[in-house]
Amino acid sequence: MESCTEILGIRFYAISCADAKKEIKNALRGEGQMRLFTPNPDIILKAQKNNALRKALNSGALLLPDGIGIVIASRLLGAPLPQRITGIDMGEFIISYAAESELSIFLLGGKPGVAEAAERELRKKYPRLNICGTHHGYFEKSGSENDTVVEKIRSRSPDILFVCFGCPAQELWISENAARLQSVKLLAGLGGSLDVWSGKVRRAPRFVQICGFEWLWRMIREPKRLRGFLNIPIFMEKILLQRSSISRTSPKV
Repeated sequence: MESCTEILGIRFYAISCADAKKEIKNALRGEGQMRLFTPNPDIILKAQKNNALRKALNSGALLLPDGIGIVIASRLLGAPLPQRITGIDMGEFIISYAAESELSIFLLGGKPGVAEAAERELRKKYPRLNICGTHHGYFEKSGSENDTVVEKIRSRSPDILFVCFGCPAQELWISENAARLQSVKLLAGLGGSLDVWSGKVRRAPRFVQICGFEWLWRMIREPKRLRGFLNIPIFMEKILLQRSSISRTSPKV
């Protein structure tokens, strides 16, 4: 891994998208287990108030800056991250790699029926893809109901588990249950990706993604996300305070 950039207590490694893909390939070829998370500014703000979420995020071997605000913040703090890397784009890469490498994937999350619809659509796009199981995300995340879901996943022995509950549920669930899923080499928290893959939600056109305005597209199409975007000024204020603190504590030359 490359140098570490700390943003409001959350650690990112300054690696490119290409290098992140190499890390994922290495994890899937190895014997260990990787946790992948995709924090954006709203998630980092939530971690400021939720110590368990902060610990869960920092337990990840690979954190992708899923939001241009994260990249801007890293530049303001003098430790720039190379680029924005969206969770859904990395998820697509993982799916493609799994299909060509004969690795199995379990889809966990979404409303009832969404994971199954995502499976059908992904199989059309990747005929060789092995999706070994699905389950919706509307279950109790602890106790006997959770144990049943964990056992279902264990019985399918997937190489890859996509957990799509949204934050903080997916990060906390991965942190609490990863050790019980020994066959899984990669656990990835991918938010609303299943809604996109199922066709329920449409992504922004490619040119909008390239220009960095996918956030605006999502806000217009999903007004419930407005609250998260209204937190961006709060996030930037905290980043400026962190930068000021770094300046005060840096040794004078």
